[in-house]
Amino acid sequence: MGKRNKNKKEINKDAWLNTYADMITLILIFFVLLFSMSTIDAEKYKQLVEQFNPAAVYESTGTATESDGSTSPDEDITVEEIVDLEDLYQYLSQYTKENGLDDAVSIEKNESAVSIKFMSSIFFEPDSSRIKAGGQQILVDIGQAFKAVEPTIKSIRIDGHTAQADSQVDDRDLSSSRANEVLRFLQNGYISDPSKLLSVGFGQYRPIAPNDTEENRAKNRRVEIIISETEDFFSDTATDTGTETVAQ
Repeated sequence: MGKRNKNKKEINKDAWLNTYADMITLILIFFVLLFSMSTIDAEKYKQLVEQFNPAAVYESTGTATESDGSTSPDEDITVEEIVDLEDLYQYLSQYTKENGLDDAVSIEKNESAVSIKFMSSIFFEPDSSRIKAGGQQILVDIGQAFKAVEPTIKSIRIDGHTAQADSQVDDRDLSSSRANEVLRFLQNGYISDPSKLLSVGFGQYRPIAPNDTEENRAKNRRVEIIISETEDFFSDTATDTGTETVAQ
């Protein structure tokens, strides 16, 4: 009987190193991916959170910090949220639109003052200085807003204006009486410091339109309220250069 061939194929004892190296490489790649997914740009994340919740800004650690309190121009604002003139301007603009007063009220703002122009027909009957019921409700609503912003403002001036027209009532007296009535209404219920209030009657002598048609005369018959951050009642009006205007 012939001898069996005992020559066998030689085994590579280091072959397992290839599999081990592949596994280590895959694990390394896996952890690199995890690390890249966990790294967040804090500023971008902050902007994303602000879009959904402007009231809080979350840092990358997840800790909530209060925002500066200002309200986004695209959001509705309540009286309780009013803290400065910017908030007041936004609230009054919102109130005007929601109550269909666009044709009768205009609001302007500059750096230190907000001005509201009301057509006199909102508050008064012709040749009368008695505030109508509907006008009183408007003053109640805006009076709450003035009350909220009072700690940050220095003066509120109420101007009365009439139009050039045939009337048995003296236009100076009428404009002064109307401004005084609005001032008393605000003082009695909403402004705690009367020294911040001033009323002025200009009569027919500061028109904003020619007195040639009834429509233009209606524009001239108005009550203006200027809320200012300065103590000088006449230094800041929102009709200066660089104003924002709504509800024309």
